[in-house]
Amino acid sequence: MEPLINYFKDIEVHRILDVGTGSGNFIHELKRTFPNAKITGVDPHLKSLEAARENFPDVTFIEMVAEKLEFDDNLFDVVSISMALHHLPNVKKGLKEIKRVVKPEGYIIVKESLSDNLNPAQEVHKMYHHFRSQIDRLTGKFHRKTFTKDAILQMLKVAELPVQFFFEQQRNVNLVENHAELEEKADKMKLMLEKLKGLPEYDTLQPQIEEFRTKALKYGFQPATNLIIVIRKKIKA
Repeated sequence: MEPLINYFKDIEVHRILDVGTGSGNFIHELKRTFPNAKITGVDPHLKSLEAARENFPDVTFIEMVAEKLEFDDNLFDVVSISMALHHLPNVKKGLKEIKRVVKPEGYIIVKESLSDNLNPAQEVHKMYHHFRSQIDRLTGKFHRKTFTKDAILQMLKVAELPVQFFFEQQRNVNLVENHAELEEKADKMKLMLEKLKGLPEYDTLQPQIEEFRTKALKYGFQPATNLIIVIRKKIKA
């Protein structure tokens, strides 16, 4: 994330909001980029927030949805949303709220995994993620498939969020380097699938586990490319 650190190295930032913070994975990058800032994280899932509080006792975490941020207008210097746009039931409303709570000329950071222009090992990762997202949707949990790069940029354009710059991040690592690690992933897929026992989709999705195993053995299992975008809020005329 060096491009992000370099971009903000001479910019004074005091207050940050991390939307859809989950267990706080993006907090690591925020602390590296803004070592002196006060960080608040919000997420609708209490279990994730409990883990986040254990990981970052110096950060304030609050149960809250992105589409209804309970903060005053123009409050934060930076608002981030990492790996969470595809979890929002209403992306347009979520972006509107993020825009509202960031200060005039403040910054918004968006990080999302991409679904396009992936190598074969990354396509295996996408297959695993989309398997999980489909099961989530079938069991009542909102979880879209990942977006294309153009789709993300178009969302921001429609929301009138002017992009300052963006870059792509890749991790050239195989996450299933041995048979035991591959079987662990396949076993997780089986556990996910058990949630659909008795539903017609159970039989439809079951073959995907063996397909995943075969492709992971052939190509590997590499994290999909991430797109990181920095936006600056315009001052109203």
